[in-house]
Amino acid sequence: MSDRAFYGVNLGGWLLLEKWMTPSLFKGVDAIDEYTFMQTPGAQEKIERHRQTFMTEEDFQWLAEHGVTVVRIPVGYWLFESEAPYTPTLGYLDWAVAMAKKHTIKVLIDLHGAPGSQNGRDHSGKTGSAEWYRHREYRQQTIEILEKIARYYHDEPTVWGIELLNEPKFGIIQWTLRRFYKETYERVAQAGRKGLGIVFRDAFTPRLMTGVIWPRTTSPAMMDVHWYHFLDLFHKWRSPKSYASRIRGRKGLIDGVRQHQPVLIGEWSLVVSGEATHRRPEFDSDDFMKKHAALQLDAYAGAAGWFYWSYKTEGVGVWNFRSLVERGIISLQ
Repeated sequence: MSDRAFYGVNLGGWLLLEKWMTPSLFKGVDAIDEYTFMQTPGAQEKIERHRQTFMTEEDFQWLAEHGVTVVRIPVGYWLFESEAPYTPTLGYLDWAVAMAKKHTIKVLIDLHGAPGSQNGRDHSGKTGSAEWYRHREYRQQTIEILEKIARYYHDEPTVWGIELLNEPKFGIIQWTLRRFYKETYERVAQAGRKGLGIVFRDAFTPRLMTGVIWPRTTSPAMMDVHWYHFLDLFHKWRSPKSYASRIRGRKGLIDGVRQHQPVLIGEWSLVVSGEATHRRPEFDSDDFMKKHAALQLDAYAGAAGWFYWSYKTEGVGVWNFRSLVERGIISLQ
């Protein structure tokens, strides 16, 4: 793939629900994630309607027309078969791959929700504890699912790559995660076609996790870094000048870790914390957002590519890439 092929977006909130992204779907039910949603009355009909309407061919056409050349599609481990209360999503993923192929867009399949949950967050499918770390059978099941994805799409070059695990929880040594990455890389590389991209997450410690996989020449490995600058501990006290300096500093980090493997910015956004905008209203202006976008795009120029979170949500705003492009805040052309 060319450098330009890595101008991407995430199709978040589609095949793995996140309540904040599609609040109307959760209206009237006491549910906080897909696991609890699927146990509410009428859930099956609601989620099928959502899957059929949230993404259409018009969306893929729009993406292609606006310079997006790759999509990262979050999926849960229930992709292939039901595991109560979840229902499979393979038919929709197949449709997305077909639409991407038609519109000359590549696909990165991202395992966003692993058995037992790798982080205990709602975007893993189930809020609670990260049981994935505690039980080897969950990790083995994860490997088998990733192998199955690689075999299933073996002859489909539109599927550029597979991401092994989204946002495993933060840690320092991470022996369990390191072993998982090494074993999984080998098995997915064997199951997949030559040239299949294999992506692993940095667990929020890029300097510590860099180089954890020694790739084969036939199966490129890339490290995925997620940067949401509003989560910076000191973000709400920073001036615009200090904030810009912080973002520019990402260049050096990318230059350092890419010596061991290429780096993807798998998730980023223009979101600024409410505390910061309250202290400095200029953070909430279109002018600042344009500068904010330009700063980040420049900082990430040394990466192999990036994916905005997310393509769209129910409402317009900084989490909605499409609305930002339509307002002229971001332009890829």
